[in-house]
Amino acid sequence: MGASVPLARRNILADRRRLATSVLGVGAAVALILLLQGLWGGFRVQISAYEDNVGADLFVGEEGARNFFGVPSVLPLDAVSTIRTIPGVDGADPVAVRFAVLDLHGRKQSIFLVGSVPQRTGGPWDVVAGRAVGRDDEVVVDRSLADQHGIGLGNRIEVMGESFRVVGLSAGTRSWMAGFAFTSHAAIERLLSMPGTTSFVLVRTAKPAAVAEAIRDRTGLTVLTPGELGDNDRALLARIMNGPIYLMLLIAFVAGTLIVALTAYSAIVERIREYGIAKAMGARRGRLLRVVLGQTLIIAVLGTSAGYLIFRGAAWLVVSLRPQMWVRPSLVSVGGAIVAAALMAVLAAVVPTRRIARLDPASVYRG
Repeated sequence: MGASVPLARRNILADRRRLATSVLGVGAAVALILLLQGLWGGFRVQISAYEDNVGADLFVGEEGARNFFGVPSVLPLDAVSTIRTIPGVDGADPVAVRFAVLDLHGRKQSIFLVGSVPQRTGGPWDVVAGRAVGRDDEVVVDRSLADQHGIGLGNRIEVMGESFRVVGLSAGTRSWMAGFAFTSHAAIERLLSMPGTTSFVLVRTAKPAAVAEAIRDRTGLTVLTPGELGDNDRALLARIMNGPIYLMLLIAFVAGTLIVALTAYSAIVERIREYGIAKAMGARRGRLLRVVLGQTLIIAVLGTSAGYLIFRGAAWLVVSLRPQMWVRPSLVSVGGAIVAAALMAVLAAVVPTRRIARLDPASVYRG
């Protein structure tokens, strides 16, 4: 094996331009794998941003409710008073949620409209400019959404036919498909013409398991933890996005494998006489396989390194141009890209190895 690696390195470095092109090709495939996984990780974080950050220990919705931004949950506001009387409940506040479409400068913009009682749980958790909502004609919008549409503090925007003044900008409150807009609970009731109703009750408690059981027994309503609600939202997203994501990952993997295989095969064909002589001198198939695998591994290792650098630049570019898109790679996704590159090297070695295996040593002497 010690002699195989230098031979593989010599063969693969013989044409440096081809090697550079191959490394960049594999790097692009690896970068695409990392970018897709990073975007998918960002989507999964964004989809449950509200549940994870708003500060509630339990979410109480109508019977059968499973998603926070899915099928609307409708509860009577009286449920808030009932829940507050249950032992162990430290606080219970209503929050009304609806999906809406704004017309901003002639462009349609989807938003999640969230209404909460001022100074209570349910509003934006990170106001980076201005202040929180204090009146029923005020709104806090996501900062990246405001930057994209040129919305500033004091501007007025129209929401479902009513005018609201922007009093604050929030951070971390935008998903890949829609931004958040926060207003008062009374404003949502008025906009929806559904007075005396809410979507969820946000419960704060030091004993979530016991309190959840007590709320179910007392009210018959659905009680979910932030984690359970987030998992349900992610499962809903996965049913929509898993197919296209996995297809693109497969395409990137196949493309990278073909690039490695073509490069290794070309290098072997150019030196087929050398391999024939080696076979004639008694080189075993296992040793020749190690030579081929050494070449594909060199390309895969260099391509993975280049791919990570390309990914870092692409991720920065995506976030700069589209701040609503988060790129959140995990150690698992990076490890998966490394494993994918190793598989590319192994699979890419199959065709060149078969070419050598079928080689008749005597043919090299016949020209």
